[in-house]
Amino acid sequence: MRVFAYSFFLLLTMACSSLVAQTGTLDEKDKAVFVFDVRMDDMRESELGKKLGMSDRLSELTEGDDGVSPNVIDRVFGAMSLPQNVQEAMMAQFGEVKFNLFVKVYFNDEAAVDQLLAEIGSDSAETVENDGKTYYVMPADGPVPPGLLLMQVVDSKTIELGTKKFLFHPNRKLLTDNLMSSAKGSPKAPIRLAMDFSGAKGLVSELVEMGKMQAGGNPSVNAFMDLINNVQDLSIMIGMDGEDLLTIKARGVDDEKSKELKSGVDALLGLAKMSMQQFMPMVEGADPDAAKMLGVVSKALKAKGTGREVILKIPTPKGLGDYLAEKMESLPSLLMGGLGGQSEPGQGFSPESPDF
Repeated sequence: MRVFAYSFFLLLTMACSSLVAQTGTLDEKDKAVFVFDVRMDDMRESELGKKLGMSDRLSELTEGDDGVSPNVIDRVFGAMSLPQNVQEAMMAQFGEVKFNLFVKVYFNDEAAVDQLLAEIGSDSAETVENDGKTYYVMPADGPVPPGLLLMQVVDSKTIELGTKKFLFHPNRKLLTDNLMSSAKGSPKAPIRLAMDFSGAKGLVSELVEMGKMQAGGNPSVNAFMDLINNVQDLSIMIGMDGEDLLTIKARGVDDEKSKELKSGVDALLGLAKMSMQQFMPMVEGADPDAAKMLGVVSKALKAKGTGREVILKIPTPKGLGDYLAEKMESLPSLLMGGLGGQSEPGQGFSPESPDF
């Protein structure tokens, strides 16, 4: 995993604002509209994580790799802004990126930070000083423009990575008001994502219109695409312990749009439930256990919530961990058989806070 994760972070970004450092309060238009919080330690120690042998599997995936192992990462928190429109997003191909990014990584092993510093050649790397802190200029890699990303070592087990505008901001109040309020009442989960659709309205509206054009004027698709413009913010929580496997929470931009959003989501979920019921007999014949779990998911496909909130909760099907572990154990032999090989049967949204 080289310089661990330019690729990981860049896949999560589309691009955003200037690189000029700013003091004081960020304008709302310059704040982050997307935030993610991945708690690797909770994932590894969760009931599902243990059933799947997550720690061992992560070790196997990175075996022989000289980079930083995912098992020494406890948490990755990040926030980013987005381009104001599609034209700004397209400028990235010419090296003119329009985004700001902040990522904070918590390790459980001091050697990880030393290893990362060695990977970027910290002894000879270009540095930038700001407010008494030293930031390393991350070397350009692929589409990353030179000087775009900086890294700071916070302490022996923590680093921060991002663009100057977010890294140098004194109070780190980087999130829009919608993102901050959407976190309230959200359940804790190992994986949490949220986006402020209203804060990225220009880009979202253009992407909706582009999607409708790609659909070729299909009225059903257009109707569902238009629902996106009704969303103020969206939160997704993926659980690996407890009752809920997936929670999706959306808020409408106003009371009227929220009613339209709930009705539209109900219609979409109804279609999904109908499709699942159509192929359920086939699944029951091939894999009764899978059919039972799909039945749990199908039954849960109903929008809930009060006021401007629309909530969908998918409970964790009983026995999911054992079922997935069994399937993963049999996967190598299935692949070998498919390839003609021999196989044997049976085989807070605050980065300074511990909370999102």
